[in-house]
Amino acid sequence: MRPTRRQILKWGLGAGALAGIGLGGRRLLPPRASAHLEPAAELARRLYDGLDETARAAVCFGYDHPLRQYHNRGVDTGGGWAFFLGSGARQTLVDLVHAGLSEKGRARVPEQWVSQIFGIHLTRLAIFGDPHAGPYQVLVTGPHLNLRLGGRNREGVAFGGPQVYGDQAGNDEVGLPGNVYREQLVRGQRFFASLTPGEREAARCPKAPVQTDIALQGAAGRFDGVAVANLGARSRQRARDAVDEILSTYAAEDAAYARECLRRNGGVDALRAADYAVDHQGGRSAGNGPSQIYRFEGPAALFYFRGEPHLHAFMNVGMDGERPLSVGEVLAENPALLDRPGVKRLFEGVLRGETGADIAYYHEESVAGRLRAGTIRSGDIYSLESWRNRVAVLEIRGQDMADPLRAAFAARGDRVEAASTYRVATTDYAADELAESVLGRVASSSPGRPLRDAAIDWIRAQGLASAHSGGLV
Repeated sequence: MRPTRRQILKWGLGAGALAGIGLGGRRLLPPRASAHLEPAAELARRLYDGLDETARAAVCFGYDHPLRQYHNRGVDTGGGWAFFLGSGARQTLVDLVHAGLSEKGRARVPEQWVSQIFGIHLTRLAIFGDPHAGPYQVLVTGPHLNLRLGGRNREGVAFGGPQVYGDQAGNDEVGLPGNVYREQLVRGQRFFASLTPGEREAARCPKAPVQTDIALQGAAGRFDGVAVANLGARSRQRARDAVDEILSTYAAEDAAYARECLRRNGGVDALRAADYAVDHQGGRSAGNGPSQIYRFEGPAALFYFRGEPHLHAFMNVGMDGERPLSVGEVLAENPALLDRPGVKRLFEGVLRGETGADIAYYHEESVAGRLRAGTIRSGDIYSLESWRNRVAVLEIRGQDMADPLRAAFAARGDRVEAASTYRVATTDYAADELAESVLGRVASSSPGRPLRDAAIDWIRAQGLASAHSGGLV
């Protein structure tokens, strides 16, 4: 059962108490949307104009800043905390969010679990470009949310880039009861239930891909499942129904452009459809029952509904799959696709080059996606290393080293001496969460700068050809 806002407030301090507590005169409860909403473009200009000097320094970026390409499973992207904006700016931001959504969306995004109470105050705001002149993008990020406002971008990508959304309600429960996006699960399951036994078997895949792997692949991409075009008329219509329900969250103009992108690339019929028995992180198996994880994907579009253990969902739709969103400084030409093991190898080369350590370790389960062939820009690295990890150098004695790290030394022909101390370059996440199980008992740890910054510098200097050689660590 999903608690209501009223119940949550009753369990806690109560609405009056919460509303009266704040910092510097700011109330914890966010403003409600205005009864009359102005057009999103007008609200974006008003928000931009209403920022004071301090807020502008935290919130405003050039249109080609690599943060514009950033996406993750719904964590803040950077920028300025909405809580610290002035009251007028916070009201305008709330109105802008509502103006960028449909009626259905206004009953979903602001009601996502966690957002129900503190709403916009739990988010960060970034504005790219000037809403008065040329293209712009407003990015609102936070728990289970990566919401783009400002419509299509200069690169012709729907919504200006990937949309990320989610909801904690129904956590670890079959059917996601109380989840504000439950209808999307229902529509997806209805589609898969319409398939013949043979089609269902072809659509079911054993393990879902990593949730953040949502880059457009183009015509050369590899896609799971069955081709929607080869299915019966009822199944094809149910696939369109599922995609329509996903798009129904957003403002009519923005959703219409996404549909035009789909139409130019063959429509929903040109996608492949897959559902998955087990999440990429393991957990409960769907068995012979309906899966709560499904993916519609083609060269220029992707819809990924990950309903295990709760909802993290992703959408990426472009006009041209051969020209995906890629912004920022040109760094290098990538001669071929780097898959997940290749990205692990790349980051280990960056870590070793950054620190001069004896060995580098990047956890393959942390790899957020793949790096396509072709021109690579700094925004591509922001998306590839989207956890915002920092470089860390650990000192570990040979006698305290865990077997997985010891095996990494052995793989390159090195023997670990029990009495020797080794410098290991990794990430702050691995140092905090994986030390005992993967690395060993740490004698000391030294934090460094963000890994994505180190990777950008390394690729700018070294290129990417060596990342394909297998000899970086």
